[in-house]
Amino acid sequence: MSQQVFLEEFETPKHAEEHAALKEISLKLHRANVALILMGATETDSEQKQLVRVASTHLLSGVNTLVSILSLTEKLSLKVKEAIALSRVFYETSLVAAFTCVGGPALARRAELYSVYKAFRNQTQVQQAGGFVFRISNGARLSRKDPQVVAALKEFGGSSGIRPCFKERRSDMLEQVTAFDTRAGLLFGGVEGMIHDVSSEIIHGSHHGYALFSSLHNGKREMVENLSAHHEMVLFAVSLSVAGLSRVLGGTFDFGEVMGDLETSCISTLMPYVPEDMAAQLRTLYPE
Repeated sequence: MSQQVFLEEFETPKHAEEHAALKEISLKLHRANVALILMGATETDSEQKQLVRVASTHLLSGVNTLVSILSLTEKLSLKVKEAIALSRVFYETSLVAAFTCVGGPALARRAELYSVYKAFRNQTQVQQAGGFVFRISNGARLSRKDPQVVAALKEFGGSSGIRPCFKERRSDMLEQVTAFDTRAGLLFGGVEGMIHDVSSEIIHGSHHGYALFSSLHNGKREMVENLSAHHEMVLFAVSLSVAGLSRVLGGTFDFGEVMGDLETSCISTLMPYVPEDMAAQLRTLYPE
């Protein structure tokens, strides 16, 4: 009897191609972020520099998430379930990055101040559980007199209850991104419809979140087909999110050629999965 828990893993040519495509997208996104950081280093306007800094931080966060997704999906297994949940993390990171860029320096400043605000407000936490009250305090503490803390409390308020970074819902963010760039809104909206409900079931631990993979109880062929279909969803969610984000970044910064190439690469990755009549229309927008 095995002395460790393991998940059965499978390999198929289709999965290998999809995994390689995800690796390529991750690498190109990382390179685009390096270019963005270098551009920010030469920026002289302080507000624009802050916007670049916040945008590049989101991209770095997204790349980190992609590395985790790639690790989980190196082979087909039930780990793809967690990869779907991370695909939602990646989508929301990309959407917030796009929304912040559309909002400009004011939202970038709010994002940075929120990080200070959250760190300050969470220095001491009190939690009641099982009839006990737990008090957790950080060792290194921020002073209320720190200029950044003063600015953060002025922005978010110092009364009880943690305020959100942005009051806008995802639907509001999508609406503003769409107003900035219609195609970017379409790309992000496609991911919203594809991944969010499914990932919610998985993230919140519902029975249905596992039942989505119920063919695991059937034969090997059905098992592989089920896992492959879910991995395909991961590929679509990542590719469309990157394509949407690249359009906003290209429109926000003097960065159109780099981001245009990234967008085209993402769409080209999905072409083999698109019905021929739709593929013909896409080729008019993304000529090879």
